[in-house]
Amino acid sequence: MKYLGIVVWIGIISAVFPGNCFTRAYAQEQPRIQEEAEEGGEFALADQPLEIWTFLDDYRLITGKTLHLTVQVMWKLGVTVNLEGMEKIDLSPFTIEGVTIGERQIFDNEHDYAVVTYALSLPSDIKAGIYSIPSFSLSYRNEVDKSEGTATSAPVAVKKVAILLEGKVDKDVITIGDHITYTLTIRHEKNVTILWESMEKLNFSPFEVLQRDIKKTTERNVEKVSITYTLSLYELGGKKKAQEIPELTVLYYGGTPSQSNTTKAENLLIETQEVKTTSIPIILNSLLKAVDVPLEGIKGPMFYSGKHAFFHGYLPMGIGVMLFVFLGATALRSMMGRLSSASPKPVTETPHIALERLKNTVALFQYTDDEAINRNTIHNINKALRTYAGMLIGISNEQAQSATTSRFLQYDTQKHLPEEISMIIQTVLKQLDELIFGRHMGKEAVDRMLEGVKEIIEKTGLKIS
Repeated sequence: MKYLGIVVWIGIISAVFPGNCFTRAYAQEQPRIQEEAEEGGEFALADQPLEIWTFLDDYRLITGKTLHLTVQVMWKLGVTVNLEGMEKIDLSPFTIEGVTIGERQIFDNEHDYAVVTYALSLPSDIKAGIYSIPSFSLSYRNEVDKSEGTATSAPVAVKKVAILLEGKVDKDVITIGDHITYTLTIRHEKNVTILWESMEKLNFSPFEVLQRDIKKTTERNVEKVSITYTLSLYELGGKKKAQEIPELTVLYYGGTPSQSNTTKAENLLIETQEVKTTSIPIILNSLLKAVDVPLEGIKGPMFYSGKHAFFHGYLPMGIGVMLFVFLGATALRSMMGRLSSASPKPVTETPHIALERLKNTVALFQYTDDEAINRNTIHNINKALRTYAGMLIGISNEQAQSATTSRFLQYDTQKHLPEEISMIIQTVLKQLDELIFGRHMGKEAVDRMLEGVKEIIEKTGLKIS
């Protein structure tokens, strides 16, 4: 039962500090137990009066950033530990910005524990490299047998870097057409130069970048760049129910390159380095859930007699066909009686008629606070525009209404439309997809779409009038 409680506690710690540095140290009387536990790869309490476990929130550290070291002190009942002296522990070259000592708590029937948190930083003038948070010792007194001893923590390695890269999203479960806000945060020292040419080529496939905002600030000796991307996904890639924002690579080089008077600019070599983010999986929330249907066992062929096939197969089918013909003839005779007068000839659809319908639909649109009314009118604009554009490139209305936005203009194999008009139509169709499938319908987005439709009417109306 004791070890079961230990396993549960380790699971809780792992959930609170995922992927963090985890080290431990035991009292010095029995180092052999510590070595055996570490070789076995298990984190379990040893039969020690005092134990020290350490957790680190990140292995990497940049100038101006605070590192949090969590120390858990575990001791047996009857043991007295002086925790007040932990505020004065020397952890150089790290500087202690603050210390929080938690209250004594019960771990199990045999142990108590306390959690101490250190806020650490490195001096601003220290160079990049690997540094170690040194070990420290705590003394204790066993009130049961009046013995005394010490326990020593294990050192923890930390890498001082010149640049840190972090990518976060506001949500990781979406439906088709939702907008995702992806924030790329870059912190770098002032002697680091980012190659912004590579930033322009960042690939978010299969996600489409709708907007990008860049904000630069300075925090002490560190430059902070926050780039906010608005992403969306409009088409599924295959049958996957999950996509991912790929890892992004940022190129940089340290310091400002110097050049002597005898060196030509074209011969200057810059050694670039790269830093990457981790990919982020995005789950697509489908409307219909898959249902597992149990399969029946395999059965052999079943044979029927001719009499059985006639009475249970051909005869019911024949009766059904005769009944269908009788009802169809009766309905047709009734319809012919009602339409005895000559029906007017249907009006032939022409590009001019489709253009006028599009103009009227746009002219009747008025943005209101009722999103349902706005969405219904934009549906009508989308249908009218597809009908008109389809007639211009020579496809049927059924094809124009069912084609996806990305494949719509691929039907223009004869290049009936100039490249400029094709690009405008493609852009407006994408804007309509965002308004129809998006959750929110802003007035600015609607106005941009209407301006694009009016530009299509102006540029193509002269050719068909």
